[in-house]
Amino acid sequence: MRKEKLSFDELSIERCEKETDELIKKESVSFLKELLGYLNSHKNEYIFLEADWFDAIRIDGLTLEKDDVFGNYDAMFGLKLQKKYRKEMEAFLDRTLQGEKSYDLLFNGEDGLWDVNISINDLPSYKEDMSLRDAIENIYVYLLELIEETAEKK
Repeated sequence: MRKEKLSFDELSIERCEKETDELIKKESVSFLKELLGYLNSHKNEYIFLEADWFDAIRIDGLTLEKDDVFGNYDAMFGLKLQKKYRKEMEAFLDRTLQGEKSYDLLFNGEDGLWDVNISINDLPSYKEDMSLRDAIENIYVYLLELIEETAEKK
């Protein structure tokens, strides 16, 4: 499996208000040393991330937040995969996610993207004390595997 060295210095990091989507603050890469639990103590916020290297995992941006209802840490993104891969995507998620296997897939025909929401808590690599940086790296590797097993396998 290919795993490039991720350049976190290129990452755009924004903390935003959940209710209004207003920018709270643009953060430097050092912010990613914070534990994922940061989202637990700042439930009114989400973190929006963008990087050129997201192209390798076919996403434009990544949002991390604490789910208000279920209490999980969520990763949300638009995934550039054709609609015909639904069955393969669901099979991969069902087989690899742990615990509740909490995810949502919705194909958005307007922009041709899958709106995806995955519980970070259900990733095989999840650890309660992981940093935001670790979470991003784990999501990156997980999505590489998803793409390799679905779209690139065909």
